[in-house]
Amino acid sequence: MTNALPAENIFDHRRSSDGEHVGYIHLTDDGLFAPFDLLHRPAGEATELEDAENLLDELGLRMFIEDWWLDLDGRRVKVLIQEVRRDTISVAQAMDGPIAKSVDLLAVIELPLPTDRLSQTA
Repeated sequence: MTNALPAENIFDHRRSSDGEHVGYIHLTDDGLFAPFDLLHRPAGEATELEDAENLLDELGLRMFIEDWWLDLDGRRVKVLIQEVRRDTISVAQAMDGPIAKSVDLLAVIELPLPTDRLSQTA
């Protein structure tokens, strides 16, 4: 996968307001700081450290409430993110019903990060 989280010169970024891990920052060879989200995707251009931190703070954890689609055996399935760890992500298939954002907890799928199987478009 292109634009994946670099293997070196990377550190976790935690929001100063609450200490929540919201992404990663990569120190580039030219001394700038490239922000990456929790899914290891570039979150913006390499910039000054404070700007990279502010961008990740603004992104926060909103990915947990957004709709996602998983490529599953040649079809697109709506899923919700359950948990993100440094090297993996767990998603569960979204269920139709009266409860907003309900999932099938018996059908949790774990994927390695980075992954190109998740997207935000159907």
